[in-house]
Amino acid sequence: MAEQLHCGVNDFVCYRNKSWEDIVTAQKAVDKMFTSFKFLLLFESWVPVVDQNVVHGQLLDMIVNTSIPLKPLMIGTVTEEGLAFVYGGWAKPLTTSLYIEAIFIAFPEHAFKILERYPPDGAEDERPLMSKLITEWVFVCSTRIYAKHSPSYLYAFGYPPDFDGWSLSKYCKGHVCHGDELPYVFESAWFNITDAGRRLSQNMATYWTNFGKSQNPNQPVSLPITWPRLNQNQTYIYFQDPIDIREDYLKKDCDFWDSIGYKL
Repeated sequence: MAEQLHCGVNDFVCYRNKSWEDIVTAQKAVDKMFTSFKFLLLFESWVPVVDQNVVHGQLLDMIVNTSIPLKPLMIGTVTEEGLAFVYGGWAKPLTTSLYIEAIFIAFPEHAFKILERYPPDGAEDERPLMSKLITEWVFVCSTRIYAKHSPSYLYAFGYPPDFDGWSLSKYCKGHVCHGDELPYVFESAWFNITDAGRRLSQNMATYWTNFGKSQNPNQPVSLPITWPRLNQNQTYIYFQDPIDIREDYLKKDCDFWDSIGYKL
């Protein structure tokens, strides 16, 4: 990034003198570069920073080892978080050989275990399988660890949007992609969704505003379904039509990923 901006690596004055157009142009150039065999660094190139100090360490390790009380959270994922990223990154079908190669590059120490758990099916396109793997490892299962160590209300959103408005809709039509819950939480797509979608949106908005007022999604405005706090049975709310309460979301898969770990 510094090279693209013609700045020294630690020359923050130089960075701040650049226009936003310069920053965007440099970022686009960097995004096209293969800079690491750790693919999450390609996906998320910026690290946490507080007051210009880089926050070192894995977030999950910091949460597990913290001694201070954690704030209550509403935390969760959509059911196909990885789909848009995989299809956006691989415009062409992913062959079996490329799928296997990607597993060995990303998980050199655990590749055989992962391929045994998520074996390629020999189809012409392994992107659906890769999407499932990315959804679980990057999003769902690491979120579960975070939720276990805080007073959390856990959710999964599994309602395919009943409106057309995403730039990646060619991949996500009929699926539940990253960010698809947001128009329902903020009631921002009511003008073109179905009655079922509006009902779901209204309920979700009420849970969220309740939590903002009381740190409890069930108060002060009551709803037909009580959203229980996460417990030993890993109880969570599943947002669909109708909404229901379930237990142990992807437990076996997440137990597997817990044994592998989430470090880059």
